[in-house]
Amino acid sequence: MRPALVAVAARQGWIFTRSQALRAGYTDREIKALTRPDGEWAVVRRGTYCERALLAQLDARARWMLKDRAAALSSRRPAVLSHDSAARLLAIDTLDPPSPASHLTLYGPRGTRTNSGLTRHRDLQSLCVQRVGDLVATSYARTAIDIARWHGYRHGLVAIDSARQLGVPYPDFEAELERMRHHPHIAQARAALADSDAGAESVLETLGRELVASLDIGVTETQFAVRLTGGRTVWCDIRVGRHLFECEGRLKLVPVEEGGVASESADAVVWKQQARRTDICAEGFGMSRIVWADCFGPARDRARDRLRREYDVTEARFGREPTPQQSRFAQANPRRRSPRLWVPDVGTAA
Repeated sequence: MRPALVAVAARQGWIFTRSQALRAGYTDREIKALTRPDGEWAVVRRGTYCERALLAQLDARARWMLKDRAAALSSRRPAVLSHDSAARLLAIDTLDPPSPASHLTLYGPRGTRTNSGLTRHRDLQSLCVQRVGDLVATSYARTAIDIARWHGYRHGLVAIDSARQLGVPYPDFEAELERMRHHPHIAQARAALADSDAGAESVLETLGRELVASLDIGVTETQFAVRLTGGRTVWCDIRVGRHLFECEGRLKLVPVEEGGVASESADAVVWKQQARRTDICAEGFGMSRIVWADCFGPARDRARDRLRREYDVTEARFGREPTPQQSRFAQANPRRRSPRLWVPDVGTAA
């Protein structure tokens, strides 16, 4: 690109519009040649481009973020990223939507219009917003609630759990629900918030907790602390009674350099997981394993049957509740993680 266009694109996440290219000195004929299927520029959205070499370096999520940025840049009216686009920008975990799209929210009478992979929402209420770099999105709480309204309870549960894990206080969601009490589908967002839990550390842990809750075997507790022989403390994903449910995702086996979280070989990780499971069960607990496939389709019904049988075995062997010593230890050793978001100390003077 010519220097004048490089300067513009650099400020906009390396995308630019047709009018900006023209102002930088390109002609219509040049732009037409550069945006051919084999040209140097790729069309991000109609009238918005980036260098084709950039796309080759991006995964699917990053490509959608490029489309989100292009949608905001090309909007003729003031707009903020919202729904799935805001979640991508704010790093809120979500389930894959049934129909991927970019989302903008504009001021105006409520209504929604979708075309060419872009959904425009309108709202007459003032929005709480979050700025990330040069982009503006709806707030963390508003974004998670919008996802619940737009995609449904399960999507909303995942998004709200993720936002709470990031450090968003529960009252923020309550305030947004109150402000939006007359918005469409607000009931499913309210239900998702009521069932949310800040202890879910991944999408799979949220789905696993939802699966366990469907068994109707008791109240679920997340991040339950267990003291092992030798003094080591471990935190288990989900507990009901004396039974523990561990959510084991494939990412734990994938090396960091390949996008996972494993710092050791897969066989070493599996060996340690088995040893950990043995040590926990030796303390008087039963345990079940939940994987991604257990949460969807026909496999979900089979998983529910298996988990219920395993829970029943534990209850028959150990009873319905942890021992007083186990409960006291768990209460005295909550899982402590530093939230990624800055949260003010309530009750302290400025």
